[in-house]
Parts: sequence; C-alpha cells; structure tokens
Amino acid sequence: MNPDVELIARSIARDARAFGDLFDRHSTAVYRFAYSLTHDDTEAQELVQETFVTAWKRLADIRLAGDSMLPWLIVTTRNHALNMRRAQRRHDALPLDELIRSEASDRETQQQSQRDELDWVFAAVRQLSDTDQRIVELCLYEGRSYKEAALQLGLSVGGVTKRVERTRTRLRAMRDDNDREGAQS
Repeated sequence: MNPDVELIARSIARDARAFGDLFDRHSTAVYRFAYSLTHDDTEAQELVQETFVTAWKRLADIRLAGDSMLPWLIVTTRNHALNMRRAQRRHDALPLDELIRSEASDRETQQQSQRDELDWVFAAVRQLSDTDQRIVELCLYEGRSYKEAALQLGLSVGGVTKRVERTRTRLRAMRDDNDREGAQS
C-alpha cells in the first residue's frame, strides 16, 4: 500500500503518530509553496498550520489524486492564502448578515476553485510522457529525491533533472495559456 494512503487510513482511525508522519512527509513542500505565495515566514507558517488543521478535520473527505496527499495539500494551502488575502482586505467590522453571506460565498467559491484547479493539474500531468508522469509521481507526489527517481526509472540524475526542468517550463506555459484563455472568456 502507498505510504500516504496507509497514513491517511491510520490517521482516520485517529492514530496521531500517522498524521505526524504525514506532516513530516509533506510539511517542507507545503511551507515552500506557502512561502512562494506570501514571501513572509510567519504567514507561510500560518498557512502550513491552517492547511494541516484542515487536513486533520477533513481526513475522511480527502480524495487523493494518484497516491499522494501533496496535491490536495498544495491546493488547500493556495485556498487558505486566498482567504488570508481576502480577510486582510476586509474592513474591520462588517454587518453580521453581510459577513455570513460573504463567508458562505467564499466557501462555495473555494470549493469550486479547488475542484477546478485539481482537475486542471491532473489533466496537464496526463499530457506528459509516461516517463515524465512517473517522475512527477515519484518526486512530487511521493516526495522522492531525483536520485531515487533516477534509480527507479533507470535514468541518470542529470536526465531526471533536465526532464523536471522541461516539465516545469511546459506546465508553466500551459498554465499561462490557460490563464490567458480564462481572462479572455
């Protein structure tokens, strides 16, 4: 069984150690992503905390893409960052009924945005070659090093590094094209 799948199952059974292992496995990647969004250490740490609190509360509802929890964590971190920015822009005191409507709308928008983003990410990854898809699975989803991926795939570390670089460039271009198409709609 895949480590994330097993750890989630144990965590659902309220094995706190298993959830700690999930945290240890993915918190560095989540922090790096959060920091790239905020450029602030304190805010990035808050996003990591919020992301893993959400994960703990929603363990039974988490649907993995492949066998890794990392994509779900990344999208959740992004949504928390968006919420943080919205909260920072809000006035200090909103009328209660306006606040309730705003929070309900934000929640619905966040859920739809999360579904749309996950769908886009997985569709984009499915467009990669089989080898590049496997590198994404090993390095991003499973958190393996380039060296481990290279050994498993029979490639050189340099070959994996180059493939990752080309894949990142291609996915950025696809994302930019997608963003431009969305802006024109």
